[in-house]
This record gives sequence, C-alpha cells and structure tokens, in this order.
Amino acid sequence: METDGSGPSAPVPVPELPSHPDHTGWSDSAARSVLQLMVESVAEMIGFEVAALSVVLEDELVTMAYAGPEQFRDYLIENADPVSVLDPVLERGDIWGRFRFLPAERYDGHLDGHWVVTATARAGLPDAWNPLDVLVGLLEDDDGRLVGVLSVDNPVSGRRPDRAQRRLLERYAAQAERAVLTAFEREELVQQVAHAESARRLIRSTSMSTRASLDEVLRHTHRPLVEGFGASGTWIQVIGPGGGPGPGYARSYDGEPVHLADDVVRVACDIAPRLWREQRVLAVSAGESIEVADAVHRQLADLELSTVLGVPLGVGSECLGFLVLTRRAQDPPWSAVETTSALEIGHDLGAALRTARALEIERDLVSELQQLDDYRTQLIATLSHELRTPLTVIAGNLELLDTEGVPPAADRFVTAMTRGTDRMQKVVDDLLLLARVSHPQHPLVRVDVDVADLARDVVLLVESPARAKELTLVVDVGDRRLPVCGDPSELDRMLGNLVSNAVKYTHAGGRVTVSAAREGDDVVLRVSDTGIGISEEDRAGLFGAFFRTTNPEALTESGTGLGLAIVASIVERHAGRVRVDSRLGEGTTFTVSLPAAPDETFG
Repeated sequence: METDGSGPSAPVPVPELPSHPDHTGWSDSAARSVLQLMVESVAEMIGFEVAALSVVLEDELVTMAYAGPEQFRDYLIENADPVSVLDPVLERGDIWGRFRFLPAERYDGHLDGHWVVTATARAGLPDAWNPLDVLVGLLEDDDGRLVGVLSVDNPVSGRRPDRAQRRLLERYAAQAERAVLTAFEREELVQQVAHAESARRLIRSTSMSTRASLDEVLRHTHRPLVEGFGASGTWIQVIGPGGGPGPGYARSYDGEPVHLADDVVRVACDIAPRLWREQRVLAVSAGESIEVADAVHRQLADLELSTVLGVPLGVGSECLGFLVLTRRAQDPPWSAVETTSALEIGHDLGAALRTARALEIERDLVSELQQLDDYRTQLIATLSHELRTPLTVIAGNLELLDTEGVPPAADRFVTAMTRGTDRMQKVVDDLLLLARVSHPQHPLVRVDVDVADLARDVVLLVESPARAKELTLVVDVGDRRLPVCGDPSELDRMLGNLVSNAVKYTHAGGRVTVSAAREGDDVVLRVSDTGIGISEEDRAGLFGAFFRTTNPEALTESGTGLGLAIVASIVERHAGRVRVDSRLGEGTTFTVSLPAAPDETFG
C-alpha cells in the first residue's frame, strides 16, 4: 500500500513554510529533481516497487516525487491530503526510528486520504507483506516539526522489512530529510529574491515617475516593502538638507500609523550617513547594545518588536534618508539575501526621494513664479487704470486748446504734447488688454466666430495705410465658413495686430497676404509679408512683453512692444498655437492654429 498527499493541519506539529500556488512542486525545479532521484534510489537500492516523497506546504502533504507504476503517478501527484491522514498511523503504528509501520491487521482496511493499493497479497511467505500495510517515514526539521513524509510499498521480496532493510530505510530517510530541508531553504531563498526584486521594481517605477510627490513616494513604497521582506512594519525617515529630520512615514503591516520617539528619529538621522558611507545595513535585536542608543531598545520594547533592519537611503555620496524594516518574535531573522537586497533598494529608494524632493522644489518655484506673475498682472492693470484718468484729462485740455487757438509759437508744443498723449494712451490700452487676457481667472466668453469673415474685416481696416505705401493686399480665405469658438473682440485684436505689423514693416510696393483654411482639426491663419524680416536672435524673445527688436530699420517705426505679447496670450487662451517663420530682409510669416468648431454650430 502507498501513500501520497498534500493537506492542512493535524495533531502533528506543522511548520510555517512558503506557500505554493498548486500541487505540482516548488518554483525551483532542481529541488524536485533531487527528490525524484532520492525516491528512485530508495526503491532500487532497498528493494521496493513503490516509493513516494511528500512535503508539508501550508498544512498539506504535497507529493513531489514518485517511483512506481505509472498508472498511479498522476493521481498521487495531483491530489493533496491534510496532514491529519497520518493520525491513525501515528496512533497505532509501530515505531521504527523515523518510520511508522501500521500492519493491515490493526485496522479495518480504510484510511482517509488518497491511499492506493499497488499489489496483491502473496500467500505462502513467512512474514508476508500485506497490500494494506502502511510504512511511512516522518521527516522533521531541527525543532521536531514535520516537513515531509517518505513512504514505501510493495517490497520486491514480498516480505515485511527485516532489521537490515530498516537500517537502510533509516539511512535513506535521513538523507531525504536533509534533501527536503535543503529544498525548503532553496525555495525560501527563491521567494525572498523574487519578493525583494518585486519590491525593487515597484520602488524603481515610483522613482521614475515624473509626478510623484514626496508624500506619495513614502505612502506607495510601504506595501511592497512589507510584503517583499516579510516585515511587520516599515519606517522611512527623510533627512533634511541640513542633516536634521525631515518628513517621516512609519506604519504597521496594515498601514496604521506608528508613533516614534524624537530620540529615535534623531538616532536614525545620525547613524544613516555613516551607514551610507560604509555601504552597509544594520540589524538590531531587542536587548543588544551595539551602535544604537537606549532609546531604540525602549522603542523596540514598546512596539513588541524582536528585530529591526536599518537601511541607509541615498544617491552618490549624499545620504537622503533611513529605511527601517521590523519583525516580531515569531518571525525569522534577517537573511544575507534580504540584507543585500535591502541595501540595493536603499539606492533605488534614495533615487526616488531625490526625484520627489527635486519635483517639490520645482513645484514650489512654479508656484512662486505664478504668484509673481499674478502680482505683475495686477500691478500692470492697477497702474494702467491710474494712468488712464490723468491722460484723459490731459488729452481733453489739449483738445480744448486746439479748438480755441494758440499762438503760433506755442502750436508746435501743443502738437508734440498731443502726439505724446496719444502714444501714452495706446500704451495704457495695450497694458490693460494684456493684463486682461493674461489673467488666468479672467473668463473667456466663447461664441461662434467665422475666421474667414474676421480676416476680411481686419484687412478692410488696414487698406488706407497699405494704399498709402502702395502695398498689395491679398486675402485668401476661400468660400467656406471657417468656424472657431472664442471671444470675437480678442480674436479681432489678435489678427489686427499681426496684419498691422505686416503693413508697418513692409517696404513700399511690397505684398501682404492674409490666408485662412481648415487643416485637420484646426483652422489655420497665416499672415505673410515681404518686409524687413526678423533675425534669428530676435525671434527668441519676440512674444515677450515690451520686446523691441535690435534691427535698426525696425526701430524707426513706433510701437509699444506689447502687440505680439497680446497675440500670444490671446492664442493661448483659445487653446491655439502661434509660430513665426522669417528671414532677415526677405519677409515674415506668422501662423496661428486654432481648434475648429463643428460646422453645424453655424447652422
């Protein structure tokens, strides 16, 4: 008779061993090969037609190796039994060293579990083997916990084992026991490496995120660390730029916050840089007095922890923090594989901390710049409003002087003041418009705007100055509607600035072309001229407020330096894009792309 198994708990003490996803064996195939060779040797060298070796996985007996009739192999390998199937054998069987022998005459022929009869009775032999006899060897670890079972059946001699066979069985059982323990150790090592590598991949992906904040890094690394290292909790302490404590994140296995004493935090910040320089980790057990202050041992006692693993976090020569992994009394000590993996994770997590810290600094700078930009916008708007009133008064008085007549000697001064006032009013108007379209809280009221009609209207407004310079004005917008959603006055101002600039900076007899067309999902406007052009150096700052070209020829024309800044702000508000292409002395083309509105909105 032969036993197989795989199953949950029983009166036999069962160790807590790595779980397995199915009943086919370990992830380490080499371990299965060793066990298979072992049972084949037992069958051949001691003289049994059947031998099987089962191991305890999660309180079940799982058959890992089998030698015997092939018709039983799949049945035994694929089925699992609870360890409790061994109870009758342990209670009523004879003790033969590691083995338990239950003769057929001591029970009714029925046992729970997947037992199979592999032979028929042989009559006429003294001390004959009964097909219902059970002979199983108990394989235990150094603490006496059951780790596996070696079972044999159907001796070639047809007789129950004599003393010589029992001695051989005991010797092979000892070897099988050591092979099983080694296999468990190998499997545990494989699992540790797999879990640590999984944790490392998750932490590395966090460090590569372009959006992860420091708080997110601290929160998202907790779960992979406790699961990857079998820890009861984690603590990540960030070290500030000056070496003092920064943010900390201490959590139990379930994610509950853990309070840490200030003395313990200071110890972590003091010891982490030294560990980082030496590239080593520090394992501290309760009651030890090496390298750490009494405060750490008090904290271990308060949290009922048996051991902690301290890991420095950093990049290059800079130590950025300290990782602590904790375990309780029932947990195993830290293995060499775990400490090595933890130190490697210290590099990955250090990179994540540095990335998160750099991103937070960048976000703070962006926030400060945004606040400064908002302040600038408000200041410009306030100053422009304050200037508008006195300029209106001055303009009104100059107009009054002009209507009442002034002495000829004073006429040129009045003319100069009027010209200066007009120019100041234009600057103030442009400043107010720029402040309005640049302010993020200023609402954009969208209506349907036909860009083709807009282009025709804008060109009509510049016909007079263009005619005075004998320019050729060309409008190419086709016959179709070109709808966009936006503010009509802003879009009018945007296109007007581009067209008026083209007229202003094009020599007499030149050409200005305004075209518009539907291109994909956009309506594309182009304003081209054959004017003086823009140098490559000037194009870099062309859309900045108060920008003035370095081209002496362009400086002869008056301007506020705000027109193209207004163009860029309006285009951005409308979710569009603006581009300039130019060659000095040959001409310029401004291209504006705006999201097209569905044609049916104009129905």
